[in-house]
Amino acid sequence: MEEALRVQLPFAYREFLKRHGGGMFLFLDLLPVVASDDQEDDLRKVNVAEFKNGDFFAVAPVGTGDWWGFSVIEGRCADQVDFWGHEDGQVQFAAIGFLEFLAREGLRLGR
Repeated sequence: MEEALRVQLPFAYREFLKRHGGGMFLFLDLLPVVASDDQEDDLRKVNVAEFKNGDFFAVAPVGTGDWWGFSVIEGRCADQVDFWGHEDGQVQFAAIGFLEFLAREGLRLGR
């Protein structure tokens, strides 16, 4: 998938996908690499359709049309997770890394 989308994913996220794949992680819906049917979103479908310029790589819907994912610079995803707002396309910092993001949003730690 990295080759197909011409992006290098952060190590922690890539390893999580290898071991656990996508789907529901408690309160967080992580996009699967490949959807189980044509109607479901997956990493390729979302990122090709929504982020054609390649400067953001979405990994989880927020549920409001917004996305969590990684900012992309020269084909490489940043380690930090960002929030992308659909209304203005603005990107805001969300977490230092994927595992912190997973704990905060998936487990809702600190809420």
